[in-house]
Amino acid sequence: MCLFPTSGGLEMKAAPGGEVDKWRTRMVLLCGVHAVVGVLNLISGNVWDGIFDFLGAGIGYYGSRDRERMQPTMILCYVVFVIMDCFWACLSAMLLIAQVKQGEGAGWQKSMFEILTYITVFFYAGAIFVSYRLYKLLQRQFAMGDLEGGRVAGSYGGGVPSGYGGGGSFPAPGVVRPPTDQRLMERSGTGGSSSAFKGQGYRLGDGKRVG
Repeated sequence: MCLFPTSGGLEMKAAPGGEVDKWRTRMVLLCGVHAVVGVLNLISGNVWDGIFDFLGAGIGYYGSRDRERMQPTMILCYVVFVIMDCFWACLSAMLLIAQVKQGEGAGWQKSMFEILTYITVFFYAGAIFVSYRLYKLLQRQFAMGDLEGGRVAGSYGGGVPSGYGGGGSFPAPGVVRPPTDQRLMERSGTGGSSSAFKGQGYRLGDGKRVG
């Protein structure tokens, strides 16, 4: 499941200070909080959720930790992880409200489990928003090539797909690169090769023929 064509092992850069980099930083902080949630789940006796929290946080952190080598497929995997986490947290919260389910262990662990279950519903919802936002920004950057400051650092396996930029450097902040499409240049009258004037003309004033 991936919206990038032939993107196995794809690596991308994020322009320092750009929108992608800002959301990358938020993603890294999110993964740190996710790891803390995993620890709290383990303490409350919710062992399996704690293990999966650690696994998901590791995947998200690995995909976004390096501005120079971001991995969209890993970030997408994290999106899928937190969607499943949010679903199970919502289900557990409804079972707790219906008094069908309760925590295990000592009394304080049961109370901790209940409180944590309700909190994680909102945490996972926020994690979905942040991670998916970062993924969509990377997808847009990939589709637009260098125009949004993106540079594909990895290989595509079968070569660069048609219509996608496969290299180049980041433009300076605030600089928009001019179009390089030959068709646009031809339409504006600036493209194509120049040739000498081969017709006849007249000099203004005396009416004498020139050429």
